[in-house]
This record gives sequence, structure tokens and C-alpha cells, in this order.
Amino acid sequence: MIDLESRVNRILADCAVSGGASIVVGVSGGPDSTALLRALVSINDRWGMTLRASIVDHGIRSRDEVLEDIAFVTSLCDTLGVPLTVARIPFGRCSERAKKESRSLEEVAREERHRLLMQTAVEVGAQWVALGHTQDDELETILMRFLQGSDVEGMAGIASVRGKLIRPLLRCSRAQILDYLRSLGQHWREDDTNRNLSFLRNRVRHVLVPLLSREFPGFRTGILSLSRKAGLVAQMLREQGHQMTWIRTPKGFSIPVTDYLAFAPAVRASQLMRMYDSLRGESAPRRLPWRFLQPALGSSLPSDAKRVLQGHGVQLLRRSGRLYWERCIVTPDKKSYFIEVSGTGTYSVPGVGVSINLARCGGKNSPVAGDISVLSRDIEWPLILRSRRKGDEILLERGATPLKALFAGWKVSEGHRQAVPVLADRRGVVAVLGHAFGYPNGTRSGALVSDDGDADRITVRASREHGRGT
Repeated sequence: MIDLESRVNRILADCAVSGGASIVVGVSGGPDSTALLRALVSINDRWGMTLRASIVDHGIRSRDEVLEDIAFVTSLCDTLGVPLTVARIPFGRCSERAKKESRSLEEVAREERHRLLMQTAVEVGAQWVALGHTQDDELETILMRFLQGSDVEGMAGIASVRGKLIRPLLRCSRAQILDYLRSLGQHWREDDTNRNLSFLRNRVRHVLVPLLSREFPGFRTGILSLSRKAGLVAQMLREQGHQMTWIRTPKGFSIPVTDYLAFAPAVRASQLMRMYDSLRGESAPRRLPWRFLQPALGSSLPSDAKRVLQGHGVQLLRRSGRLYWERCIVTPDKKSYFIEVSGTGTYSVPGVGVSINLARCGGKNSPVAGDISVLSRDIEWPLILRSRRKGDEILLERGATPLKALFAGWKVSEGHRQAVPVLADRRGVVAVLGHAFGYPNGTRSGALVSDDGDADRITVRASREHGRGT
């Protein structure tokens, strides 16, 4: 067995991939993903896996380039006898999201790609999605995280397995991959965007790494060794964090103040970060700045402070000897409102002149214009009707979208922005009910019921009360 194939074989075993497993392989036509597919096919006699390839058009590059990539991958898969799925992101969506959310195009494109690959895995019943990340990718990622001030979790590098994602080439360098392809006489595609220095990773790859290689010839070994050490520290923080006595509450998590302070600041910070991810639900990941957490990491907490932390959509409250880490869902604005929805029925929003009717029903129905129907199983009660707040976002099909950007796109007037009802559950925003004010509705991705759905649903109707409202 060729050395690269042996490395792939070992990492599959380490990831607990079982014989006969079904795997969707992300293939772009580039050297890494091409080598990954070739290696998996080569070792499959002993694994008996069901392999399916998937190529994603990110809607970023020219149509001609994309069609050439698809033609190359189609030919490769035909030769290897591997079925291929082609998934497409509408042209410009990644760029639009990146601009609206103030995020990098690389990050948004990666999110969209992973979403479509996971969707393919669900559709074909695959247990795993294999990605072609290499040891060089991990090195570049660690360098970027270090320079951006990451904690030890980030410095631990790229995980070889996370959920359904596996990275069988993570112990292989880019040089080894190219040698492997040449030994097979296998061609690959070169993506011109990989040379575009407007992307941070490309600047790290083509500018920073060569500089470090000249000035510090052994830096690769040192960085990867540092990453392994950080991984051990991160594991220790997780294990100690599991000993903290946090309990789940309807709004988030709670712990006695004395129990919280008994742990080292690093353990407390690690757990607050982890629970923050849980509080955000399916929203796109965000980093909590270390300076934001610092007031909660001292040897004591101010005895007169009821609100220890507030911002980034969360708050840490102190009440009756306990701390509460929860989503911040009420804004301290006289125009804001907050109504807990105990069940179906009609709810009137005071001072706004809008009533909201929620009705539970099953089977097919004919929706009325302006109504939305959400899957009952997608809701994590309790439901809340409230005004929007700073940091609010909704997970749409195109990804997490701040309500500020959503309202700007709908051209919602300033006078209506606090009035438009937001329906939220424990996972975040379920729907934005703009129809009552003449705007569209927005519904969380995965919650919306299709016209021919048979599942139990809750139909939501927002309407203006006669003679009232802003």
C-alpha cells in the first residue's frame, strides 16, 4: 500500500469509521480532494465502503471555470465508478452574505459548502462526509488563529473528526499529496482563486509560510507540536468543565456562585464559551472576545452587580446566590415588549396595535396570504413574542442573517423596526412577522412547512388591530 493510502487507512480507523460505511466525499477537482477520492477508492477493497462524490459550485467563480471543474470531476468519478452529486449555491449569495454579516467570503463559502455536503449525506443516508483538508491546511489555520488571539481550543488545530465530518488527509502534507498524484499519473485542476491574495488564507499560504520557512526552517514541526500540547490543555479544560454544576433552565444555564468561583478562570471561560454555542443554537458561529468575558473571570464577582455580563446576544446575571447564563432577549427600551406564549390562541401586542394568532393543526391545508406554518417538532418551547433586540439574527436558507440586515433589505422604516413582532424559542428566532406592516415574513431554515407537508404544524397569523398601531 502506498504511504499516503496507509495514512488514510489509519486515520479512518482512528475516526471509528466502520467497514461498510457510507461516505460522501467532497471533491472540487483540486489536488487534495482528487487525492482523497483516489485513496479511498484504492483502499476500499478492505473497507467495503459506499462512496459518493459531491462537488459544490459556490456561485463565486465564472461559469466557464465551474463547468470545466464539473466536467473534470464527472470524468474522474465515471472512471472510478463513483456516483457524483452536483450542488449549487446561487451566484453571488456567498458574497452577499459575507457583506451583510461582516464576515470573510472564505468563512461564508465554507459554511455553505458544509451545509450542502451534509444535506447530500442526509439525502443518500451516508454516515460520514469526508473533506480533503491536509496537514498544511491545519498549519495555516493554527497560524491564523494564533495571530487572531485564539484560545487553546482554537490552537488545538483542525479535528480529524467532528460530528459527521472526517478529514482522512490530515496527516498528509501537500507535497506528499502531489507526489501521490504524480505517481498515479493523475491530473488535477488548479483553482485560480487559490492565488488571489485578497483572501487571508492565501496570504498566509503564499506570503507568511514561505517567510517563516526561510527564517525558521523547523517552524512546521514546532507549530504542530504546539498544537498537540494545546489539544491536551483543551481536553483538560473540557474534563474539568464537566465537573461544574451548571443546570439547564428554560432560558439557558444556572450555577451557584460559590460553585462557579471554585474553578480556575480558564475552566470558567471554556464552559461559558461552550454554553454560548448552545445558546446560539443553529446560528453561524461567532467568537466571544476575551475582554468581554474578563469581568466574570476574577477571584470574586461584584456583590452589587446583578448583571455581570451583557452583550453579543447573551447575559450573565446574578440572582439569589446563583448565576444565570442565558440569551439576552429583552431590550431595555421603552418601546420594547416581551410576551411569553403559553400555547395556541390570540395574543395582542400592547402599544403596537398588532395581534398574533397561533393555531396548531395537522395535515395539509391551504395557507392564507401572510400566514406562516412552522413545524411543531422544530420548536423548542417556550415561545416568546417580542420586539427585536441588538444582535438578533435568523437562520435563513442562505445562512445566519442579522435582523438589522434583514430589515434593511425589506426597507423597514425606523418607526416599524421595534414594532415588527419576532417569534423566538430557546434556539433563537423562529420567525419575523413583517406582513402585518406590509413587509415580508422571514422563517428559520428547516422550520417552514412546505405546501404539501403532512407534519403537525403551528400556523401563525399577524394582523393589525383596527385603528391602532404605529
